[in-house]
Amino acid sequence: MNKRLIEPSAGKELLKAYQWNWNEHQMLKYRIKLSLLVMLLLPLLVSLGLWQLSRYEQKLELEQMLIERLHMSPLSYSDVKQFPDPMYLPVNVQGQFDASRYFLRDNQVHAGQAGYELIMPFTTIDGQTILVNRGWLNSVSRETLPDVITPSSTIELTGTLYRPLGKAFTLGEDVWTELWPKRIQALDFPKMRAALNLEIPSMLLVLTSGQPGALQVRPVTMKTSSGKHLGYSFQWFTMALVLLGLYLYQMIKTGKRQHAGSHS
Repeated sequence: MNKRLIEPSAGKELLKAYQWNWNEHQMLKYRIKLSLLVMLLLPLLVSLGLWQLSRYEQKLELEQMLIERLHMSPLSYSDVKQFPDPMYLPVNVQGQFDASRYFLRDNQVHAGQAGYELIMPFTTIDGQTILVNRGWLNSVSRETLPDVITPSSTIELTGTLYRPLGKAFTLGEDVWTELWPKRIQALDFPKMRAALNLEIPSMLLVLTSGQPGALQVRPVTMKTSSGKHLGYSFQWFTMALVLLGLYLYQMIKTGKRQHAGSHS
């Protein structure tokens, strides 16, 4: 009689213990998976925030440099060597364009129209060569390259030294023909040196409006402000904090459930 009465209660206890062990196992698996996910994502979010913060500092320095150098008087090209970084320096040069060999940088949009940037070698009177960005010109047809009129005499030019920041996005593989002029997708200074067979700096002289041979000149500006990078950095750090907060909340919540289950 007693034996029959005890057996159902013992079975319930065993079932309850089994359910508790199963729930404990599932909770442990959940906590491990959640911890692994956070261990993967949290360093990534923090590193992205730090990267954007470093980009902010770099852009801020460049912005300050641009403001300072825009108010400088033009230097002679030989004086550029005095500066560790010639970026944004106003420069005055004398010499001649090489109108037989030039580059047309494709997919350049101005006032809603597609066209090219004209990049042409310029040899100074003391024998140095620099690439000059003469400005934008309209693309009438993909089959026919635009005509370019170039001063043939020795001229004096004023412009701003500039180098592209980062690697340019291209729509496809940038294949150059052997013929001149060359239609190119991006500025590749080593490749341009090889094509010209000349030693040229990894810089462009962007002409000031009104200079001889200048087309539709687009002034040198910062495409992305330092403030944007600071904002991106704040976003990544905020996401990292939110992720950490949610993780701690879930760990505390599951811990309380586990504690309550062990005492029930």
